[in-house]
Parts: sequence; C-alpha cells; structure tokens
Amino acid sequence: MDGLQTEKNTQSDLPFRDIPYLPQKLNVTHRDDGSILLENGQPLRPPHPHMLAPLVYWAANDPERIWLAQRDPVAPEKDGWIELTYGDALERVRGLTKGLLELGAGPDAPLMILSRNAIEHALIMYAAMWAGSPVVPVTPAYALLSQDFERLNYVDRLTEPKFIYVEDGGEYQRGLDGMALEGRTVIYARNAPSVDKSVSLDDLWTEPDFRVDLAYDRISPDGVAKYMLTSGSTGEPKAVINTHRMISSMVKMIRSVWDVEKLHTASDGQQVMVNFLPWSHTYGANAILHSMLDWGGALYIDWGAPTPARLPEMIRNLKEIPTTQHTTVPAAWASIATELENDPELAETFFKRLLVMAYGGAAMGQDIYERIQRIAIEVTGQRVSLSAGYGSTETSPTTSNVHWPNETMGLIGLPLPGCVFKMAPVGDKFELRIKGDHITPGYFKNPEKTKEAFDEEGFYKMGDAVRFADPDNPEKGLAFDGRIAEEFKLANGTWVSAGAVRVNAVAEVDGVLSDAVICGLNENRIGILAFVNPNYCKRLAGDLSIEVFARNPEIISAVRAGIEAYNRKHPNASSKICACIIQPDLPSADRGEITEKGYINQSKAQSLRADDVERLFRATDDEDVLIF
Repeated sequence: MDGLQTEKNTQSDLPFRDIPYLPQKLNVTHRDDGSILLENGQPLRPPHPHMLAPLVYWAANDPERIWLAQRDPVAPEKDGWIELTYGDALERVRGLTKGLLELGAGPDAPLMILSRNAIEHALIMYAAMWAGSPVVPVTPAYALLSQDFERLNYVDRLTEPKFIYVEDGGEYQRGLDGMALEGRTVIYARNAPSVDKSVSLDDLWTEPDFRVDLAYDRISPDGVAKYMLTSGSTGEPKAVINTHRMISSMVKMIRSVWDVEKLHTASDGQQVMVNFLPWSHTYGANAILHSMLDWGGALYIDWGAPTPARLPEMIRNLKEIPTTQHTTVPAAWASIATELENDPELAETFFKRLLVMAYGGAAMGQDIYERIQRIAIEVTGQRVSLSAGYGSTETSPTTSNVHWPNETMGLIGLPLPGCVFKMAPVGDKFELRIKGDHITPGYFKNPEKTKEAFDEEGFYKMGDAVRFADPDNPEKGLAFDGRIAEEFKLANGTWVSAGAVRVNAVAEVDGVLSDAVICGLNENRIGILAFVNPNYCKRLAGDLSIEVFARNPEIISAVRAGIEAYNRKHPNASSKICACIIQPDLPSADRGEITEKGYINQSKAQSLRADDVERLFRATDDEDVLIF
C-alpha cells in the first residue's frame, strides 16, 4: 500500500483537465434542535414547464442535431449506428401521440413499457407523456426471466395500464401470456404478439393535427409523467409518482452548477454520452436520458453491460464513440478500469474528449479511482475528475453531486441549486432529509408509505446517514455514513455500519474483489461473503472461471493480504473482519441480489446464501473459510 500512496501523491501534483464548473457557494444554518440546513448559493436555472418542452425547443432550433443512436436491433453485430435527429424525433413523437389519443390516452390511461433501452422505447415514452398518459417503465426481467410473473402482475394491478408496449412481440410473448390482458392494446416495434388487440408502432403513427397541439397545451407541470418503480428490496415495489415539474427541475439543478458557455466551447457545442443504464430505473431514465435531452445532447444507447457476457459490447461502443461525459455505476467503472489498463486504443478514445467522469447508485472504492486516474495521466498528462451523484427514485434522482475537481471517493457532494438539505440528528448520526421541486409528492395508491416518507416539516427522509468529509470545512462535501436500516448489532450490542465495512474492505483488497456482503447480525464477530472481480483476477491467474478463481491460491492470497491490511486500519470489533468465504459465482440480478442501480442487495444475498452465512460463524474447521 505504500507504493499506491506514493503514486497517489504524484497524481495529486498534476492539474485536472479544465472543468467549467461555477464557483462553489454553500449556505450553512445550524439550528437549536441540532439539525443543520445546507443550501447551494448558486441560482437555479429556470426549468422547462414540462418534459416535452426541450424536445420541441431543440427540434425548432437545431433539427439536424443527433439525439439518439443505437445499433441495428436485428443485427447488432453490424458496424455503424442508426441515428435519430431532434427534428425527426419530434415528427415521430407527434404522430405517435395522435395515434395514442385516438386509442383513448389520457391521465387515467397509463402506458406500461416492457423494453430494453431503444430509440422506439424513447419515442413511445415521450408520446405517451405528450398525450397525458403516465408512463410505467418496468424492468424487462419481470417479463423475460420470471417463472411466475408475480412482480409483473403486482405492478399491473397497482398501476392499471390501458396500454402495454413491448419492443419485440415474440420475445415478450411469454410475459404477455402471464398477464391478464383482458382486451387491452399491446403496442409493439417488431414481431406482432399473439394477443386479442395489438398495433405496431408504424401503424400507430397517424398524421398529427390540432388535437396533438391541444394535448401539448394541456401538459401541466404538476401532471404525472411517470410511475417509477422502486427496486422492491424491502418488499413489493412502490410506484413513485414522478411529475413533469420534478424531472424538469432536477435536470436544471444539474446544469446550474456548470458554466454553460464554457462547457459549450469545451465540448464543441454538444454533450455526447454512451450509456447502458436502464430506463426502467430513475438513474438511466431521468438523470441520463432526460438530462441529455435537456442539454440537446447525443446519447448513444449501449446494449452492453458490466457482466462477462455483455462487457465486450460495452467496450466496443466506448472504443468507437469519444464521449464528453461518462456516468455509470461503480460495477461498470471496475470493469472499465481493467479494460483501460489492457487496451491503449480504448484509453485513447475514452479520454479524447472526456471532460468529467461520474458515478452513482452505490459507493465506489478509492482503488478504482486510482487505477483509472493512472491511465488518464498516461493518455492526457492530466487528471480527469471522477465525481459522484446522489439521490433516489423519490428525488428524480439527482439531488447532490460533487461539482468541483475531486479525487476522493465516497463523497455524495453537496446540494444542487433549488433544494434544501436537512441533516437531522438520529442517535449519534445525521439522517439526510431533502426539500425541493424535484421531490415526489408520494407513492401511488399508498398513503401510509407516503406519510412515513416525510418528516413533520415536509422533508423527504432519505434513510441515509451522512457526515461532513471535513467537519471544519463543510464545502469539502458530505460523505455517506451508512444506511440507517443497514446497520446491525453484534451479539455484544456493538453496532456495525455495513456500508462502511463493505466499501473500505473492497477498496483495501485493491481490485481483486468487486463486492462483498457484510454478515454478523446477532453473532460475535463480522464475516463477509466476497465476490471476485473476474476481469482483474485474469491478470493474476489467467483466463479461468469464477468458480476456479475462488479456489486459486494467488487469488486467495491477495484477498487475505487485503483483508489483513484492512483489519490493521480497522481493529475495533465494530469493523474488524474475522471470517471470509470467496464466492464461486457472482451476485445474480435475476434472483434479486443486484438492484437496477448496480449495487448489491445485502439482505437478499444473505437470504439466498444462508448456508454460507452460517459457515462463516461455525466453530468447526472449514477449508473454504478464511479466518482472521
């Protein structure tokens, strides 16, 4: 670790690539009740009245500008991209709006979307909102991978959609068969499904007339744009009401910390992003897709992902399109770090135009930052800031970020213009609570959960504990201090902050591990289930399977050395790791171990791996259990 620290110090002497952020301004108010209020001193740029306004604006002002691009959906292996301009997008959205209106679209007629990210997905989504129908984006796994369709039917009963959109009728046929469609209309992009009522996107498009313009005039800032589903990690998914005002405000909050003129110059006039984050989740749908629409940006839809099967496609796309921003989850950054180290051509393209990197959805280890920064310096001679965004489905999502050059992982930043943070004392920690136009009015058909979500002053309760990174200098930002609900007690009453143990332990192992599950509720000590980072492990042990990696002496030695180093820094019972089992597989998104945000669902993983959790604390010898 001494070598890493020396290299980090050398990196710190180099300048950051120029980032056109506005000067940091922070207003801090200490209250008599012990709570602390934080507000950004920069003004909020005026939001659009609703989510369709930026599409109309860019189509009128620069109709030939690219909005979306994707590979050929039938033959994705083919070279090149199918591109959609803002002008063409507006024409297609208006025609689809007319078709939906003729089918009875409106506030009481939601549209469920079952589709991966795709141009057609975006078009039908924005057309439905134009027609006044709330959109219900559903993770495709509910229809493609489920055996009983329990979650799909739960969402269907909750939101009662009048229309269901599927990208491919054949692919989603089994899911449609598992639903009680009862004569509702299924809209599809390709391959007609076998249902009572269906219509293709091509046939749905109708020459727009005055009724489309009237529908546009009826769109209200407080009208419901979407019902976004929570991950359901603590029960059935909740439908979070997303209004037009919420999302329109949130994207302008992000833009309000940038010097827009300088950014325009630095990016040659247009923001460009390659991104895979699913539009069935708030991060991909609002913070990426709609934010890029508001920017007038070009979004290249990535059908890859940070999984062994889909990683090559993700790298192929990043190698082809030089981006100005790259925002993703820590699991993807871990994979990208390894590929950048091994592929100079990728590194050259990746850093060519890049102004800022960012992550969200979960905490990221310092080790990943250091590895990426080393390559950035080799390619550009400068550092490239890797910042963090923070929020939830209920906050649209982005409510804070690190809007200054940053080299410290684990920060959630500071509030963006347009909202107020309250750090409310809860025990010996501060719970973060938030007010602003980007906050949901509540959960659809769930008044009890809505009431529980807000405090007596109307602040939304995030459930996260936060602290100042530097108590003497609040402008250095807030750091995540664990989930209030994820903390647990050992048998002796000692509290364990699972989030802090996880992040610090994975970082100390320095690349070999991708994640960990922290165990020990009502036990005498902490144990972990560790998941390897297969791309990094290949460098140590060759191209082996994950199951073989878990038993490989070099991998085991690296994990042991990393945890021993972690324990030297964290010797107290509340954080010291006493046992570890390296898992022979990766956490499964299909089984609910990985949320759509990309982080591990600790309770679900422990439930599914209960036998291994028991082995961690069994008194008898077990050769798979590393003891510390």
